Amino acid sequence: MTGQPSLVAILAGFVACGAASPAPAKTPVLVDCRLPDLEEPARCGELQVPENPARPDGRQITISYAVVPATGEKSLRDPIVPLYGGPGEQVIGEAGYVAKVFAALRERRDILLVDQRGVGRSSALRCRFFDSAAPAQNLVDMVPPKAVETCARELGAARDLTQYSYLNFAHDLEAVRVALGYSQFNLHAGSYGTRAAQVFMRAYPASVRTALLSGSVPIDSLPPLTMARSAQEAFDDTFDACAADAKCRVTYPDLRADFDAMLAELDAGAVRASIPGATAARLGRGRAVEWLRAKLYRPRTGAEVPWLVHRARKGEWSPFFEGILAQARELDTAYSLGLWLAITCSEDIAYLREEDIAPATQGTYLGDYRVRQQQRACHAWPRAELPANYREPLQTDIPTMFVSGDMDAATPLHFTASMAPGFRNRVEVVMHGQGHTEWNDCVGDLYRRFVETGK
Repeated sequence: MTGQPSLVAILAGFVACGAASPAPAKTPVLVDCRLPDLEEPARCGELQVPENPARPDGRQITISYAVVPATGEKSLRDPIVPLYGGPGEQVIGEAGYVAKVFAALRERRDILLVDQRGVGRSSALRCRFFDSAAPAQNLVDMVPPKAVETCARELGAARDLTQYSYLNFAHDLEAVRVALGYSQFNLHAGSYGTRAAQVFMRAYPASVRTALLSGSVPIDSLPPLTMARSAQEAFDDTFDACAADAKCRVTYPDLRADFDAMLAELDAGAVRASIPGATAARLGRGRAVEWLRAKLYRPRTGAEVPWLVHRARKGEWSPFFEGILAQARELDTAYSLGLWLAITCSEDIAYLREEDIAPATQGTYLGDYRVRQQQRACHAWPRAELPANYREPLQTDIPTMFVSGDMDAATPLHFTASMAPGFRNRVEVVMHGQGHTEWNDCVGDLYRRFVETGK
């Protein structure tokens, strides 16, 4: 996924048949470094790569990576490579957590952490959607349009924003593999990181030994368009579960009716509060439902929804105001939102057809709010050109392990069902009672066996 005007045909060949490994300009230097929550030292390095692969002598950007070494005397040459989602989440900053998750595999394998171009330590594309001087905007818009316009203008003055793509990330990742002398990768991808994994597996199939895809996002899906219906199912399941549970039913006897009444109050524009910078800030319906939708990603936060609805019906809206503003602040610091826009505007919104929006969103609590928010934001963001076959479902014999939660409101089970047939050498694991990209000892043991055997 990149805007390389003279190389579209060549890149289409990369995607269809696999690409030759890029050669780094010089051998990288690894130095001891300390990473967050990691007790032992890691080995960190950088590669300078062309921002636009079609212009190898043009502007260079930094790709940062870190190796958490195997604990045994001799490591194999096929490290575990986590690919995080968002898009826009950094992975190097999660070194301590990753090392703990893969502790059972570290005796013989390194963990290789690579921040995707545009993220974390790799020439991050930072945007600010939250303005502490005018927070009321974030109670209506998840993606404030003026903030997007400002970010596109400021970043675009020094960057080619069409070059921050999953396809170019695949080329970067392969360059790191070649530079460090690894033979193959064991990809471990979650959420939107599964999109990155699919792109890499197609571009460089010989470089992948195994792949785990957790909370899979099909490469031919349009997530903003699927969110309303998936969320509706999760809301309905939550209300049904409360009605079926004696304690919840007694505490919240009319939960569904309370939710409908809460929405009516939001629709009327009657929910207002005094916050810093605004004496009567209005809470928009779409923003409130979108915030609740995110809580349904996992059962432990989804369980808060009945309580939040009950508080709102009593006129106590402070959890909504405080939670939404806290989320807005966190998104600015935890994600490279410019990379989120670069990926989603080119891979999703560019393929959105107006006639598909109403059938996918009508009759749902969320409606077309999330679709319109992203659609409006992408009007201001430069888009990459993608090869013609970029979004075709992957067909591969690479050993692949799918992991899904049956209470995942972000990537429901039918996502995996739609893409799994193309993975001819696969196993599908469903976690009962768990949500988006969750992990437990059972799955950890299965994954250890999968990586050790390679089948």
